[in-house]
Amino acid sequence: MLVISDIRGEVDNKYVGLKPDTTSVKPVHIANGLLRTLVGRTAETRMLNAFVVLQKNDGTIPRGHDLETVYQWLLDNNRILPNEVTREEIKKLRPLLRKVVNADEGVYLHKDRMESYTAGYCQFLSRDRIAQSGGELVGAWLRKIGAELKECALDSVLDPSDPISLLCLPILEDAEAPVQEEVDWDQLPFLNRNVPREFRDLWAGLAEAATTLSHHLRSHPNKLLRLRLITLFACVVLVRHLTSLEGYYVAGADHVLPLLLDFSNDANDPVARASTMTYTYACQSLVRFYSWAFGEYLKTLYSPQELARLDPPTYKKGKATKDGGEIWSLAIRDLQGSDQPYSVAGQALYDISAIEAEADPVRYMRQLGLRSGLLWPPENLRPAKRFAVQQDLLEVLIRCTVEPGEVLDMPTLQARLWDRFGFLVGGRTEDIDKLVQAGVYQADADSLRANRDRFAARLDGLGFARLLADGVLQVELEASHVS
Repeated sequence: MLVISDIRGEVDNKYVGLKPDTTSVKPVHIANGLLRTLVGRTAETRMLNAFVVLQKNDGTIPRGHDLETVYQWLLDNNRILPNEVTREEIKKLRPLLRKVVNADEGVYLHKDRMESYTAGYCQFLSRDRIAQSGGELVGAWLRKIGAELKECALDSVLDPSDPISLLCLPILEDAEAPVQEEVDWDQLPFLNRNVPREFRDLWAGLAEAATTLSHHLRSHPNKLLRLRLITLFACVVLVRHLTSLEGYYVAGADHVLPLLLDFSNDANDPVARASTMTYTYACQSLVRFYSWAFGEYLKTLYSPQELARLDPPTYKKGKATKDGGEIWSLAIRDLQGSDQPYSVAGQALYDISAIEAEADPVRYMRQLGLRSGLLWPPENLRPAKRFAVQQDLLEVLIRCTVEPGEVLDMPTLQARLWDRFGFLVGGRTEDIDKLVQAGVYQADADSLRANRDRFAARLDGLGFARLLADGVLQVELEASHVS
């Protein structure tokens, strides 16, 4: 019997390089996976977890988290002097420290381990698996290309001088373990240039963006901010990767899908509707990729005749569902006589997975885009998102496209946003051409020019650009401008 979760795991390892299998993904998870891959080791975070997690949501105290156990560990490990630090002082410190490390809502209890947290130092990096694989992929890519950004990240995470790390040093443990990499990075086609030229160019552009960002960050004194901006960049890389999977592997999909950045404040604006359409097409492309990949898996095992005789698949072993059986029965009917039986069966496997799994790749991508500030609106009840970049991420994108001290005009900036990220703003003839080629017709030339003007106004408001007397916009960034 087919077990879809097992098939999806093989697909993710062979083609994707990460496991988009949760809607709980946050930038802090990406940071942990990224940094531990670069450092090459993880730390034991049990006592940090015990110190800051005083109780569960139901009010019960997890084993080993009680004040007496925590205080005795500090004494036994010579982390405090008994005559100088009392139990009452530790009791007062614990909830205060929780507020510090929980600033990004990343601390929670799972099997007595710290899943995620504000990681400013290598001794915070845990070995947990949930939602970490996306960061591991970006870390492997930065290692492979020898990016300067990798060195910037390493210099930052190996330095314990930030206030949070210094405050936590007494409860950080010395035990370390090497990172166990589950994916063979050297076998992933998109990391080894074995993809259509447009996508090789896109990854080359992302590498240029990483280099430019590192030039802004390497001299900045705030290491926590450096790590935050690197993490936001990693989130953009992952979203752009997921929107490109079909283009890597499926014949006829060898053009980079344009993602339109919307700077309007009205969901009914033509540009907002066009941006929503590029998001919709990105989601559809991701679904088509997984349907294709499931079909390719089936092709290696079954003939079309054998495929038609298979029992209904389950999502997990031994767990059949009524809806899954109905979907498979319809697929069996449709594939008989079809000239693409594996595509039909692959689509059915994806549809069952989307119903039965806690998260599918589309929901993973949406959650990551929302958390990183790439997608809007944030309400889950409105699944039609658009690429409306929030301020922190917009600053990252500009620092990825403009070198410190460099002066660019708007057309050059737009060209780099396309070459390095596949992002469009509008106002150029080629923008219209790319959108029309992708089947996006909601925004005309006038509305796209208005979007470019709003983009320019945002840059001016952030102090990244100035409008000259002749109407020419100049974009300029200094390394010290990072705020």
